Amino acid sequence: MIRRRLYIDERMSRLAVWSLRAAIFAFPVTFIGVVLYATETLDFQSALYTVLAGVAVAVLALLLALAGFVVIWNEGLKGLWRVIGAAALALVLITPTATLAALGMAVRNLPDVTTDTRDPPDFVTLGTVRSRTANSLVYPGDRLAVVQLDLYPGIKPITFDAPADAIFRGLLTLAKRHKWLVVDAVPPREGRDGRIEAVARSLPFGLRDDLVIRVRGTATGTRVDMRSTARSGEADFGSNARRISQLFAELADQQGRPLRR
Repeated sequence: MIRRRLYIDERMSRLAVWSLRAAIFAFPVTFIGVVLYATETLDFQSALYTVLAGVAVAVLALLLALAGFVVIWNEGLKGLWRVIGAAALALVLITPTATLAALGMAVRNLPDVTTDTRDPPDFVTLGTVRSRTANSLVYPGDRLAVVQLDLYPGIKPITFDAPADAIFRGLLTLAKRHKWLVVDAVPPREGRDGRIEAVARSLPFGLRDDLVIRVRGTATGTRVDMRSTARSGEADFGSNARRISQLFAELADQQGRPLRR
């Protein structure tokens, strides 16, 4: 007599299957947005929409995983590890995005910061090589100056007793130390200001900021002005003002003279 074994076929939760699929799909969508922006294939806004689309899929995956867990718990279906994996993958994308969004609302954002709001340093070379979708390099004027005075009253020009060419060389050294991409460097001459234009990366996402430094000889020494502006979007996470303050502090330390403003 042939004995037949009884197999109990446990059904797989469809929610578990689709939650994991959605979570896995969210990763390449988000990654594509970041890579295309880093390689300048997409402008910031298009790349941001792509990243947010990936995060939205991750949110959907998390909701499906939660619903799948409830169904598995109540009906005894298979797929517990799938919903756990889906939830973990989804949170990997959702958590940093939510953290950055909260940080963006908490910090003081100003897309264009300059030490001289009346006569801000002008961009010359960068104005011709940037994408048309980038922020304008024309300084907004009094409207932004009033906001900057309220947020960053300490952002002011710096003056040294040293000659302009020595300060200019020191600034180039510091720019290389920070690994900024120097696009143009015009040394100061009698009757002509020195100018350094460069591109810097800032956190998060390695966002590009454009900056220009003006070196102007005076009767008593050299005055340095700087302007740092976000290439895309309105949020700079405080990087523009922080960059100016850090560079001026390093320059003062490099020249061995007290900071005078």
